[in-house]
Amino acid sequence: MKPSISWSYTHYRPLHQTERIEAPYICRIAPSATGFSFDYIDGKEKNAAHRLIWRLRDSEETHVLPLDSFSGAVDGLAPDTDYAFRVERGDGVSSTERFVRTGEVPGIVVNYLHPDDPEYAFSGRYLCSPSIIRLPDGSLLASMDVYAAGAPQNLTLIYVSRDDGRTWSHLTELFPCFWGKMFLCGGALYMIGCSTEYGDLLIGRSDDGGANWTVPTVLLRGACHCKEVGWHRAPMPVLIKDGRVMTDVQYGAWSEKVFCDAVVSAPVDSDLLDASNWVCTELWDARKHIAPLPERIWGGIEGNVIAAPHGGVVDFLRFADRTALILRYDPHDPEASLTFDEVIDFPATASKWDVVYDEVSGKYVAIVSWALDEPVTKRNLLSLICSDDLRRWKLCRHLIDHRDVDPKLVGFQYVDFFIEGEDILYLSRTAVNGAHSFHDSNYTTFHKIENFRALL
Repeated sequence: MKPSISWSYTHYRPLHQTERIEAPYICRIAPSATGFSFDYIDGKEKNAAHRLIWRLRDSEETHVLPLDSFSGAVDGLAPDTDYAFRVERGDGVSSTERFVRTGEVPGIVVNYLHPDDPEYAFSGRYLCSPSIIRLPDGSLLASMDVYAAGAPQNLTLIYVSRDDGRTWSHLTELFPCFWGKMFLCGGALYMIGCSTEYGDLLIGRSDDGGANWTVPTVLLRGACHCKEVGWHRAPMPVLIKDGRVMTDVQYGAWSEKVFCDAVVSAPVDSDLLDASNWVCTELWDARKHIAPLPERIWGGIEGNVIAAPHGGVVDFLRFADRTALILRYDPHDPEASLTFDEVIDFPATASKWDVVYDEVSGKYVAIVSWALDEPVTKRNLLSLICSDDLRRWKLCRHLIDHRDVDPKLVGFQYVDFFIEGEDILYLSRTAVNGAHSFHDSNYTTFHKIENFRALL
């Protein structure tokens, strides 16, 4: 066996599970109201015959359907019902049995993972951390990691669409990778993320549209344990300004109830895979600047490094329910600590959001989990908001409204988006139709807001 020379795998499997490595692999699932579709890979027998074997999850009676390509679909099933299925090769070797639940879901399904499905138990059981990007060749890439509380949380799945998001297919997987954000710099595609929760901060590059990735460079060493302080982030925007590439990170842990805030950056014309080109600001320790919040943490998390309205750069962070923290950053002194600016009212529940500046309208745009007292919302009301100055925000439109559902059961959250012409394209970490909870999502879904500036 040779050492790994890549970050990417056509699919990753623990090495001792040889029977799974050589078996068909169901790499994408997309439920619908009365059915489901799926894609699969068979690296050992690309030209072999395959068949689908499916059943009601609580029944032993099976149904068989021949497959003549590396995808399949079943329709006419009962709505809101659990099914189990697998792909069997002609020699009798079968994929692992996967679970799926039929049901309506807003948007287009990029990928689905049933909360009881153990396929990725070596990383987690729920889909998280969506990131979306348009490549120069016109393709869309969507990434997501697989997580669960206390689990290793170290696998990222990447999917591609070559028809503007109408259909998606499996492209590759990154291991280890968590909280990853894709971005373009100098015409190349990069991923920056962590090895796991509070793990090492990593960056890697793809030179072929996301199919294959370099071995990642370690930028900062972390604890690599969910109970110990280390590096934290989310798929937050990467800003290229003043000759530097920059993005937000934290150092801390929920178990310690503190996060120190920082920005990592590198010269835009440097080799981003050379760790010596990167610097990190001195850690801004909130305990030295602001009072603790009741039953919360010191510090902000999941910050947006963005150009400020009247010059300069700020880190605009999630702070607490309905509040945001603004810290100032100096890209001309990139190792100096962030400095406190302001804590502001912000109309979102405690959840990650992206802030993007729209040069055409001159407004800042965000997609947030909108906060309401009656009925109380968590992440069940997804909304478009905008601001002229980052301080005062107004509602533009509710995008996905599930206020009629128990907020503990559904969630549309951690949206990653970009502006393209007159439209906004976004990915949602979506929990609906039997998700483990509003937080533990079972879908990654793709959406478009057409002619969004008419809403501003």
